[in-house]
Amino acid sequence: MREGQRRRMQRGLLGGLTLLIVASLWWVWHWQLTRETRDAIDHAESRLALYSSSLEGALQRFTYLPDLLARQPLVRNALSGDDTTPASRVNAHLARVAERSGAEAIYLMDDQGVTLAASNHDSPQSFVGHRYHYRPYFIEAMRGKQGEFFAVGSTTGRPGYFVSAPVYASGDAQRIIGALAVKISLESLQEDWRRADEKVLLSDANGVVILSSRPAWRFRRLGALDAAALETIRAQRQFVGNPLAPLGHRLADGSLLIGAAGVGERFFTQASPLGELDWTMHYLVPVRPLYASARNAVLASAAVWLALVLLGLWLRERQQRLRLRLREASIMREANERLEIRVAERTRELESAQAELVQAGKLAALGTMAAGIAHELNQPLAGIRTYAASGARLIERGRQSAAADNFQRIQTLSDRLATLIRQLKLFARKGGAREPVDLLARLDFVLELLGERLSRQDVALHLDLPDEASRPVWVAGDDIRLEQLLTNLLRNALDALREVESPCLEIGVALEGERVVLTVTDNGPGIEAQTLKHLFDPFFTTKRVGDGLGLGLFISYGIVQDLDGRIRADNRPASQGGGAHFRVELPGLQGATPARPARKETLT
Repeated sequence: MREGQRRRMQRGLLGGLTLLIVASLWWVWHWQLTRETRDAIDHAESRLALYSSSLEGALQRFTYLPDLLARQPLVRNALSGDDTTPASRVNAHLARVAERSGAEAIYLMDDQGVTLAASNHDSPQSFVGHRYHYRPYFIEAMRGKQGEFFAVGSTTGRPGYFVSAPVYASGDAQRIIGALAVKISLESLQEDWRRADEKVLLSDANGVVILSSRPAWRFRRLGALDAAALETIRAQRQFVGNPLAPLGHRLADGSLLIGAAGVGERFFTQASPLGELDWTMHYLVPVRPLYASARNAVLASAAVWLALVLLGLWLRERQQRLRLRLREASIMREANERLEIRVAERTRELESAQAELVQAGKLAALGTMAAGIAHELNQPLAGIRTYAASGARLIERGRQSAAADNFQRIQTLSDRLATLIRQLKLFARKGGAREPVDLLARLDFVLELLGERLSRQDVALHLDLPDEASRPVWVAGDDIRLEQLLTNLLRNALDALREVESPCLEIGVALEGERVVLTVTDNGPGIEAQTLKHLFDPFFTTKRVGDGLGLGLFISYGIVQDLDGRIRADNRPASQGGGAHFRVELPGLQGATPARPARKETLT
């Protein structure tokens, strides 16, 4: 295929793929938006039914009350003109009924709309003496019907729902002599709507919002009001002091925009009429989350398309690389043949050099092992020298019994040397046998071994050990390696305390779950940051020449690792006294029984 034809085919495929991607993304947008809108409408309808039911239930609690009170003789007689009962009695009766029923106010009007008695007669905003002949609920009552009306109180300025009933003359069921009205506050219901954090509002027959989950939307109109409707609202003084500004305006897609263009909120509205009241309950569904869901679906689809396109490009690139590799393979074969001759020559040279390096490595390993063995043997030998010298002085002084004790200790240390040598014979094996060892007993032995040095350096020793109920403290290991570990850590701490004016050594043993934690802390100069990085490296030491080979902590690290433990070193804060702090964690064996009796070395 010619190059020009191949390019035209590639452009055609690219154009078709682009068209397919755009069409699929548009379909995803439309499908997701339709689905989200349908789900939102279904949710809105169920919520509308709930809100409508709660509103009707709140109103029906009081619809019976005006007619019931209007039939009472006390109320009728108050309007008959020949009753001798004082008005205070009627006021008190209405106040009691209002308090028990939860109504905001109950009041009695004559046939001219003048209030003769009211439950709020003793309040600064009493209805008594006020005339409400212009209110629709009074007009309906004087026509012999039950009146229902929502308005802002012309006396109190508080909105409420008014229900009224006619009062008939005693003995004449056809003559209406007045009206009894009950005012119901719906503020608590509106507060419940607000706490539900949903956009709900209730509009009257003129489209004026009378209740809303957002107080700022109240007493605003959903649509235009003609001159006749405005005149009726003014004549009835329904919304005194409220300009009835528009809440928003409808857009071409039927959504409601509340607020200024570009910064307002858009809502899809779902409405449900409320029966005889000629009110409408509205549930507002925010448009932004619906479009956000559709946008996210498009982005996810675009990401899938992008992944597919990248995969296709990668496969195409892979095929090109494969062809390139095949071409290069032949070139490489020729180059390899030329190199084989040179490699054979270099191989002979490297074999000779490798033999020399192996020999040098053996010598270095032998030197490392010899230094480590010397370091470990030197510790008990130093004890033997000390006890031998002390025993000689005791014999010179005639203290044969004390000298015998020292010789017994020399025998014990000799046994340790023999045991250590046996351990070295097993060095090449997987590891020494593990058995329960009492860590506190080994610590006591090492402290006795180092007792002379502690006294010579005048070191204050502080022990933080478990109580008697928690003893012995068993760990998995063997006596020799645990003693080596303890001796190395304590000697290292004593070396750090040589130049300290008031040396202090703190040793702690604690149980943390299934592990035993050993801590060794001194108040020496601490460990420099650069030293911490190489502290457990072999042959690394900061001591003077002749004081050590730098193997103590290296060997300690190896012992802890072999016992499946952890060792860490850091510096104690200066506020707590400063110095180096070593923490060793070993697997505990609480409740274990030793395979053989613990050794009873004691030094005095």
